Amino acid sequence: KQWYQRRVRENTKVISNAAAKLKVEVSSLTTALDVLSQCFVNSAKRNLVPEDLASSLTASGVEGTIVTPLVTAYTENREILTDIVRRSTVQVPEYRSMEWRLECQLGSRSLHNTVIPNVLTKWKVSDPQSKNLKTKETYLDCDVGTLQHITESLRAAQLELDTFHARKMCRNLSRIG
Repeated sequence: KQWYQRRVRENTKVISNAAAKLKVEVSSLTTALDVLSQCFVNSAKRNLVPEDLASSLTASGVEGTIVTPLVTAYTENREILTDIVRRSTVQVPEYRSMEWRLECQLGSRSLHNTVIPNVLTKWKVSDPQSKNLKTKETYLDCDVGTLQHITESLRAAQLELDTFHARKMCRNLSRIG
């Protein structure tokens, strides 16, 4: 969006001329361009196919005569939009595999007849900074209580995604794009 706003400031003369030809206010045209750019960027973020964009625009109340040129413009510029979105988003490591091992300490000099379980995990993730997606290994050593807490947190997050409110938000976000 910052890139777009900078381009709009650079092209104020072009926008002013276009607004004069269309007989609308400059602020109205600028707002319309902002809305269109956000619509196209959100569609590219969600990797929408043109048919999905058309149905989203129609469901949002956009007239059919306007939907077709918008979808055509999106289709023609889809690769550029996707590239801009890819460059502007945070690159997060991607999960590849996980190996785990259970270790048990069966006692020590001071504590006899005790069992202390420990879980050692090796995570392989792709490094988004490297061009050939090298895998990076990370080791995580945790006790059983911590592992149970992580598992419960992930299950709670998964259940939260299945709630009515989360589904409604996802639907609304997909309509924007």
